[in-house]
Amino acid sequence: MKSFVSDLIHHPRRLFLRRALFQIHLWLGVLLSLYLVLISLSGALMVYHDALTRSTLPSGLAPYDSAHTASVPAVMAAAQAAFPGTVVTYLSMPTARLPVFQLNLHDSAKSKEFQAIADPQTGKPTLLPRSWVDVIYDFHVNLLMGDAHGVQWNGVGAAGLLVLAMSGILLWWRGIRSWWRALGISLRHSWRRVNYDLHHALGLWTVLIVSWWALSGVYFAWDEPFAKAVGVVSPLAGMQEPSPRTPPHADRLATLQEILDTAHKASPQGRLSTISNPSLAPDGNDVYAYMYLGSPEDFGHMDIVRLDAKSGAIVSLWHYGRNRSLGDWFLWAMQPLHFGTLWGPWFRMLWCAFGVALAVLTISGLLMYWNRYLRFRWRDLTAARA
Repeated sequence: MKSFVSDLIHHPRRLFLRRALFQIHLWLGVLLSLYLVLISLSGALMVYHDALTRSTLPSGLAPYDSAHTASVPAVMAAAQAAFPGTVVTYLSMPTARLPVFQLNLHDSAKSKEFQAIADPQTGKPTLLPRSWVDVIYDFHVNLLMGDAHGVQWNGVGAAGLLVLAMSGILLWWRGIRSWWRALGISLRHSWRRVNYDLHHALGLWTVLIVSWWALSGVYFAWDEPFAKAVGVVSPLAGMQEPSPRTPPHADRLATLQEILDTAHKASPQGRLSTISNPSLAPDGNDVYAYMYLGSPEDFGHMDIVRLDAKSGAIVSLWHYGRNRSLGDWFLWAMQPLHFGTLWGPWFRMLWCAFGVALAVLTISGLLMYWNRYLRFRWRDLTAARA
């Protein structure tokens, strides 16, 4: 045991454990290399999702004016007239950053889904063709596999990234006498040595955010078991959706305007951002009204009002973001620290740079593998073929 501790402190490369971790780190990195490059670059772009989406909007739309915005019932009536036989599953309100209504729709058989936008003042809807921004977003979230399986496969990739980050920080340790050399990059050596230093230094300086991205990716894939595991360590309060109440028997069906009025009364300080099932489809789904308490991009603080689609009664009221325990804060931080959109433009720039850094880290690791092994293998194969 004494020898192990001594080698760990002074000569970690002598340890079998380190050599085993190196093999795991190497082959897992090679296996996930293409995935990591694409997921990191797409994530860097998605930091500016709203601005990029705005660049794809058609011309001729009225300017956004919060005082002259079409009502939700008016937008829904225009959508049902323009697309008869369809059901609107989500409707997002216009903001200064993305100045249009956004609608997700599907046909009555749920065999086809499509998106539309509506003019912020007139509410006139327009079908929106799938843009390159939608493709990149769909890849980053679902790997272009659809909602059913894409998120889970992304969770598998995130778990692999977490193993890479944890093993990488252990491999970074060179010993107590020379650990400081791995903090930076020396440009006085060959490009191979510069690439080696770049991989080690970049891995160290980004290990915290990369580990968080990986951990939050696992959370997005399996949020319920993840939350249960966190709740064992620190009981959840603010980040646990309240138990639904049984709605009263409805003598008549509530209108959409009545449901919106109920949501505003339940959250008088909130501003409607998104509403689910605004068509009030009779398929058993409740209506969720997301009432933002801060800026439109501040999805960390809001009231989530769940209402019965038939009676319009409140089923539950979730004050999302009012955290009371360490477990609450841990789960709450998953989204803002993953997407980097909560704390202003400088934070977005930093998160975008971190996303590019992860791609550079992956490519530098592949170059290390080339320099250490593949180039010699290629040279031998070329010589044998000659």
